[in-house]
Amino acid sequence: TYTGDNIRDGHFANVRNKALGSQHLLSLPREHGNSTSGTFGYLGGRVTLPGTGVSLLVPHGAIPQGKFYEMYLVLNKAESTLLPSEGTQTVLSPAVTCGPTGLLLCRPVILTIPHCADISSSDWIYQLKTQSHQGNWEEVVTLDEETLNTPCYCQLEAKSCHILLDQLGTYVFVGESYSRSAIKRLQLAIFAPTICTSLEYSLKVYCLEDTPDALKVTLPCNAGMGCPCFPKLFVL
Repeated sequence: TYTGDNIRDGHFANVRNKALGSQHLLSLPREHGNSTSGTFGYLGGRVTLPGTGVSLLVPHGAIPQGKFYEMYLVLNKAESTLLPSEGTQTVLSPAVTCGPTGLLLCRPVILTIPHCADISSSDWIYQLKTQSHQGNWEEVVTLDEETLNTPCYCQLEAKSCHILLDQLGTYVFVGESYSRSAIKRLQLAIFAPTICTSLEYSLKVYCLEDTPDALKVTLPCNAGMGCPCFPKLFVL
């Protein structure tokens, strides 16, 4: 083994530890199973929450050279997060936290979140909202109304939204219908016990948004029934 490799690796490890040690930034509690993290430097990288469609892409050069940051993603549970409900708006995505907040970025990162809007319908008005430290939801941008001063940009695809962000935080994608004819995709998830010892047979039926995270969150709640889930999709 070439000793120079060990010296070089040790040098970069020391630089990384010093950079992380000087990272005094606001962070949020992370919950096992609904969060993930990674340490990134100048070369960037990607962190993904498996099975949810949520990811954070840190491009090359987004983090200052010589710095290393631990960055994380949290999928916020609906029952523990007060989701925005204003007028006739409806929530189209999970509320996702990417952090830590207050991070100095040299270029935008890309947050990808799933959504359940049928974008073939032109009746949607889409908005991205962020949650303040006081817990209030504030509008960040309305899609197709971006300007040079818009704090972020969104690229909408059939089942996901890619958001270019300069500031990390908690975000959610919402929509409002022009004429009440916009379509929101939903799915039915049915749970049943594998063994029935009586004449009674119990079923649990959930109506969920048609996003991967909705089913992922529901599955552990019904693991005690000892049964697989058979989701049946339908459009509302």
